[in-house]
Amino acid sequence: MTRRLCASSVAALVLLFGLSDARADEKADACLASYEQAQTLRKDSKLRAAKEQAAICAKDECPAMLAKDCTRWFGELESSIPTVVFDVRGAKAAELLDVKIGMDGKPLVERLDGKAVAVDPGSHVFTFDAEGYKAAELKVVVREGEKSRKLAQKLEPVAGAAAPGVAPVEVTRPVPTGVWIFGGASVVALGIAGVFGVQGLSKKSDLDACGRACPPGDVDSMSSSFAVADVALGAGVVAGLATLYLYLTRPEVKADAKAPAVGRAVWPLQF
Repeated sequence: MTRRLCASSVAALVLLFGLSDARADEKADACLASYEQAQTLRKDSKLRAAKEQAAICAKDECPAMLAKDCTRWFGELESSIPTVVFDVRGAKAAELLDVKIGMDGKPLVERLDGKAVAVDPGSHVFTFDAEGYKAAELKVVVREGEKSRKLAQKLEPVAGAAAPGVAPVEVTRPVPTGVWIFGGASVVALGIAGVFGVQGLSKKSDLDACGRACPPGDVDSMSSSFAVADVALGAGVVAGLATLYLYLTRPEVKADAKAPAVGRAVWPLQF
């Protein structure tokens, strides 16, 4: 019985040490992999990723020889990785914070907070997206070791959209006084043209009935009626076109702005 217990204990110890050795080997392999990746990534100028790998193999659980190198690399990479500070402005040079920034097609910043952002050295394309503004791009060459480099970008508002945080300006299009003047003149002129046109047609009907026996004065009266009708009709059409032009081209003004005093006087009523 005692021999069986001893044998079982020995087997358990062997298994325990075997598992410990296996776990140690796994950790050593992970440290070695990070050690190698840190060097490869650094050569490829992917300094941020290299720093992450250096942080892994610099842990105390890694072999001392590897940890020593990784600790040194971590400090060197910390100094080499450049950082940038974004300054994004919108309408009226207002500072924008709700801006999504991408770098080389990948998300970089979800919202600005004034802090420096670490990037890899090299040529990059930064994209800027903010609600109410047109998307923009900025191509920049970032140098290794640069710290807190300011990258300024101005965003243009989208047409017809109010910029976030900026109250929309209420505008109106008052009807110029000229619309009422020319419109009234057009109505009067066309009314005169109608009256004299009807008179002329009536007199023409009478002349057709009497033939050559009609007095000469009646012929002159008919001609005068038609002449007045033609002139009034032309004046009415011109005045009508002027009315339409003034109405369609009337300018926009702020709702609380005073009406123009000269040129385009504004009637208080609106269509």
